[in-house]
This record gives sequence, C-alpha cells and structure tokens, in this order.
Amino acid sequence: MPSGDIAGMTLALLHRLSEQAHEIGASFGAAPQEWEAVRTAFSAAMMSGDGVRSFTYILLLMMIGAGLEWFYWTYSYASLRVLLNTEPSSPRQSLLFGLRRFWITGFGLLLFAVAAIGSTSAFVWPPGVHDMVVTLTLTLVMFRFIVIVADIVLSPGTPQLRLVPLPDRTAFTSMAAVALFAAVGSVAWFVPALITRIAGTPNLAQALRIGLGTLIAVALLLACLFTRRNREDVLAGRRRGLLPKFPRSLASATVITVVYALWLFGYSAAAVILGALAIVIAVQASLRSVVFYFWRDKILPEEPPHDGRESEEHHDSVQQDLAPSIILPAVRLFVALIGIGVCALAVDVPLTALATSESPLARFSFRLLGVAALALLANVAWITVRTTIDYRLSTIDKVDEHEQPGPGARLLTLLPILRTTAATVITVMLVLSGLWTLGLEITPLLAGAGVVGLAFGFGAQSLVQDVITGIFYLAEDTFRVGEYIESGTSTKGTVERLTLRTVALRHHNGPLHFVPYGTLGTVRNTSRDWVIEKFNLPLPIEVDSEKVRKLIKRVGEEMLNDAELGPLIQQPLKGKLYRVEPGIKIFRCNFRTAPGNQFTVRAAAYKRIEVAMNAAGITYAGNLPLTRTLDPAGP
Repeated sequence: MPSGDIAGMTLALLHRLSEQAHEIGASFGAAPQEWEAVRTAFSAAMMSGDGVRSFTYILLLMMIGAGLEWFYWTYSYASLRVLLNTEPSSPRQSLLFGLRRFWITGFGLLLFAVAAIGSTSAFVWPPGVHDMVVTLTLTLVMFRFIVIVADIVLSPGTPQLRLVPLPDRTAFTSMAAVALFAAVGSVAWFVPALITRIAGTPNLAQALRIGLGTLIAVALLLACLFTRRNREDVLAGRRRGLLPKFPRSLASATVITVVYALWLFGYSAAAVILGALAIVIAVQASLRSVVFYFWRDKILPEEPPHDGRESEEHHDSVQQDLAPSIILPAVRLFVALIGIGVCALAVDVPLTALATSESPLARFSFRLLGVAALALLANVAWITVRTTIDYRLSTIDKVDEHEQPGPGARLLTLLPILRTTAATVITVMLVLSGLWTLGLEITPLLAGAGVVGLAFGFGAQSLVQDVITGIFYLAEDTFRVGEYIESGTSTKGTVERLTLRTVALRHHNGPLHFVPYGTLGTVRNTSRDWVIEKFNLPLPIEVDSEKVRKLIKRVGEEMLNDAELGPLIQQPLKGKLYRVEPGIKIFRCNFRTAPGNQFTVRAAAYKRIEVAMNAAGITYAGNLPLTRTLDPAGP
C-alpha cells in the first residue's frame, strides 16, 4: 500500500475521532437541560389524572406478576429446598442439581414476566407509558435472570452445589459483583433507548449510555488490575523451570480498554467482534479445567486393591474418564459457533448474504468460517475416535511374555493400526473438504492423485506388497501382539508392535527386528492353542524300563493333581523308552500345556523326577547331560 494512502487513512481516522469527541462533549453539555425538561414533564404527568391512573395500573401489574409467581412458589419451593439441602454424590450430580434449580427458578421468573407484560394489554395507557412499563419490566427480568444464573453457578450459601472451584469468600464477592454489573448492564441496555423513544432527548440518552458504559469499563479494569495470580502457582512454575507468563490481568485490561475505546468512538461492530473474540479465547482457554472439574473424582481414581483384582467401583471410575475427553471438543465447537453467530449479528449481515456477496473479501471470509467449522468437526471426530480407542486399549491387560496371549491380544494388534488409519482418513477428508469449501475444484486433484498413486504403485511395488500382505496377515489373524513367531527368513521373536508396513519382533536375546510383511513368508506361530514339551532322560542300561515308565507316569499324575501345576497342564507327563545306545537307555518324556507355561512345568517335572528316582535308587547314566526338544506340532 502506498505511503500516501496510509497517511490519508490516518488523517481520516483522526478526523472522525475528533468529530466523535466533539459530539460526545456536546451530548454531555446538552444533557442537563434535557434532564431538567424530562424531570419537569414527568412530575407534571404524575400529578395529572393519567399519571395517577398509570401508577395504579403499574402497581396492579406488579401485583399480578408477583402474585402468580408467589402462587407458583407455594407449590414448588419444597422441591427447591430439597435440592438445596441435598449433598450431591459426585460433581456431575451437582451439575444436574444446578440444571434442576435453573428450571425451577427460571420457570417462576417466566411466569412473572408473562403475567406482568401480558396484563399490560388489558389496560388503556397514556401515550408512551405502555412502552415505558414493558421496557422497565424487561429490565427487571433481565436483571433477575442474570442473578439467578450467577446464584446457581456460584452458590454462595450452598458450597456443596457450587459449579466452579471458588472459596466461600470469593463466591460471595463474585456474587455481589455480578449483581452490580447485572443492574448497571440491564439499565444501560434498555433505558437509554427508552428515553430516546418517549422523551425525544437523544443527548441525555447518549450521555446516560456513555456514563453507564464507562462505569462498567472502569469496574472491569479495576477487577482485572487487582486480581493477582496465585503466589503458590508462580513459585511452583519457577521450581519446574517454567518461564514467567505474560500477566493475564494486563492482557485483559488492554482488551477492555481497546473495546471501550472502539465503542466510545462509534466503532460498535468492531468493539463487539473484538469483545466476542476475546471472550471466546478466554472461555476456550478455561474450558478444559471447567469440563474436567466435573470429573475430578474420576480423573485420578484411587489405586485398585493390591490383591490383583480390580474392584467394580474402580472399573467404573476408569470408565468415566472417557466422557470428558469427548464432551470437551463438542463444547469447544459450540462456543466457537456462538462466537461466529455474535460476530455475524455485530456486522448486521446474514451469513447467506456473505455467501452471495459481490465482495471477494466477504466471500472469502465466509468460506474461511466454513473451513473453521470443518476443522472443529474433524477435531471432535478425531478426539472421539482417539479417546475411545485409547480407553479400550487401557482396559486390556498387558501381554506377559511367559504366558499365552489372552483374547485382548487381537485388539492390541488391530486398534493402534485402526487409530492411525482413522487419523489419516480424517485428515484427508478435512483437506479435501476444506479445499472444496474455499471454492477450489477437487475433481482434477482426485484424478491427479489417482494417476500419481498408480505411478507410485509401479515404482514402489515392494512397499505396496508389504502393505497389502500386512492387511491379509491381520485379516487372517496370523499373529497378534505378544505372540512368539518364526518367519520363513529364520527371523523369530515376540511380536511387540505392528505398523502399516512392518512387524517388530523382539528376539529372546534382546535384539529388536523390523521385518517387512512381504518378506515374512511362511509364519510359524508357537503361541497358539497348545505346545508339547519333550525332554530326554539318559539312564543306565541295566535299569528296568517298565519301572521307569510307571515312575514317570506317577510323577505326572502327582503334578496333574497339584493345585498350582494342575491348571497349567493339558495332558499329563508320560515317558517311554525312546532308544538304546551303547551303555545307556534314552527315555523320552512329554506333556502338553498352553504356550508359555511349558518352562514352569518342565522345571517342576525335573525336580519331581529327580526326587522319585533317588527314592527308587535310580541314577543317571554317567555324566551325560539332559537333552530336550520342542515340537509344537505334536508328539
């Protein structure tokens, strides 16, 4: 932009600010005379017959509204008293109690408003009085509504029902401040416009509007400047080595000052947009703590019993952790949509008009809003999918390398891949939808992506082969996380994790092998169903073979009846003469157990056989070592 244009815009802005300042000064200069005229006219009207009659009508209206509300409370106060005296069992129940309190008290206020405003049509009013009565009634209703909501949220007299983490003193102070702001804000919202309509005194109305707005701005500035950060939080941040944060009170005071200046000098739309943007940012920054506050009893659940069994209460507490993570992005989306709606009302242009506007900037702004909405929806979908999968993974027991993988091993295998796939799909759909929303034609992009994908497939055949082979391995449930497998390339180990292209195998000696699916070949899974463990006993040539066979069988029966070993054995220990060599007899022993349990059962079998042979006077042949073989396929 040329420097001359910038200078011209600056001068035009200064000229407008100067005119607005003179206009404000003129309004305040003429306001006393207009006030005196309004006061004189009001006094004269009240001394007339119409004034007395109007005052009587107003009293009747208040009596009708208050009487109907009193009649309602005669039957409803018992329910409210029960809520106020009930201790909620959880933070979420306190939120439910708050909604019930809002329904009870809000319905009473609604009855008062409908009765008072509706009854005005039954009377004949002097000119302007009907407008004044309706406006003042709406002012009172707005004030009471704000006070009701603040009382439910802050609950100064009932701390057990409080919906925000505030101490009692702060809750009482905040309640008084909200009531004051509600009174001033309600008057500033309705009364200046009323004065302009019925009295024709625009200078007085503007002076009153500016005075009340200035009072609110000064009160907010004082509240920001005198609100200090908790000293304990500052010291904790220093101990963790965190950099000092920019003072939030100073940032809030700056935003309030700018919004007030924009509003004061006639830029009301810009003031509303900036204020709405600041409020949305502040609410978004605190939403996480607010949402998780209602799950504070579930976020850090108590440790389960140390006997290895998880209680039902602990399982329920873990299960509740899923809800706030899904609710949080939905609430963020709702708050963002409210902010967008407020900004659209501020500029006084319907969203449909923005879409059909001839201004490129307006159309582009509308499309950016659509992209932002798509991004928020994608975030909600991703958070929901990710949280659901992470929660399901957290409920599955970890795989023990010495035990057979349980039924959750397949979920441990597929869910991480499903999470990665979902992230990819959501990202691609968001990018394509965003481009289409911005007005870009995505059909050529899809066609080009198909051509590029085809060329990529020919150029990276091994990569495509790995991915497709992995899909079939997973679909056929060939192996799972935690299972011990041997590939056709002689690579073997325990499956630790799977990606879209490779499987990570941890060798029993420690090394971690990353094997592409395309090179696995024939897979030998030694962790499915059962395994037969075999080992040899070298005994002297003169030993009685039948006696040894019965001895091994008796040991097998004892192990099968053992409280600890019995559940691990599927077929009992047996033995038979395997072969005869010069000077020795080789007896082959075998048993069947679940994969991973054979090591424990084999060690126990060695010990019991040794004890039984010593008792029978049988020794091993010379110093020959024991040998064993492992045959998962069968005897």
